[in-house]
Amino acid sequence: MDRPALLICIAGPSAAGKTHFSGELRRSLARTGIPAVHFGSDDYYREHWTPDSRYGFDTVDAIDRDALIRDVQALIERRLQHRRRYDMGTRDVSWESLNEIWEVVLLEGAFGPQLLMDHLRPDLLIYVSASLPIRVIRRLRRDVRERQRSSLSVLRQTVMQMLPGERRFIYPLRDCADLIVRDVSTGCPQAVKRIEALIKTSRAAAP
Repeated sequence: MDRPALLICIAGPSAAGKTHFSGELRRSLARTGIPAVHFGSDDYYREHWTPDSRYGFDTVDAIDRDALIRDVQALIERRLQHRRRYDMGTRDVSWESLNEIWEVVLLEGAFGPQLLMDHLRPDLLIYVSASLPIRVIRRLRRDVRERQRSSLSVLRQTVMQMLPGERRFIYPLRDCADLIVRDVSTGCPQAVKRIEALIKTSRAAAP
């Protein structure tokens, strides 16, 4: 494959189901013969970063912009050899080998896609949406189970940092999204169809 890989950004507020949707989309693409690699922008949090006084970690400033742009560019050019990982508990950064073949890059995250818009604008921007009560329940389950946080601290962060951060950084992406997904069962086929059309166009344009 000499042509660049497609860049698909999957954005949306916290606990809307972005990771689940990305996994389903990757599997659906694989069934059509389109290999995709899935990256989370959460892995680009700054190592041992001091949380913002207003937004905590719910801000684009928490993301290592240069590292994200550099790696996404390498993914598009199919030359990235190591995947960055971020540990939410220790706040340490590590790397692991990337031994995959891909025609599509799926980059998902609440914070991260915003930083690419002026540099590596995605071929398709998908916004995953869910109601606030559902998202709060999901976030509680995730953060208490996987990040060893208390329910009270999660709820406090939700009100004091998450919601203001979403209004400031995430909701504006909805207005420029190519596709808004509220349900995986209907949104995934729509996304696959859009991606297939983009690949067909890129193949036709290739020399």
